[in-house]
Amino acid sequence: MSWHARIGLVLLWVASLVAVATFGRAQILQTVPLPTPIILSGNDVGFRVEGMQGATPMGRLVVRQNGQWVVAGFSPERATAATGQQR
Repeated sequence: MSWHARIGLVLLWVASLVAVATFGRAQILQTVPLPTPIILSGNDVGFRVEGMQGATPMGRLVVRQNGQWVVAGFSPERATAATGQQR
């Protein structure tokens, strides 16, 4: 294989990598933040919508504690669904 053919093959390979990277980047949906987060809630549990990813709301699970909405954390402990007691 001549040097010209090898250089052409390398350039074709690099161009294909650039094309695949460009296509892959276009497939990633960006989360668009809301100017003011919205809380969709019941009395004490809610979902704070902080942005949109396409048509999907993105946010966090929140709970009301002393009148304030705080982000809920999850324990690694298993609990029963009906009583909330640990096993």
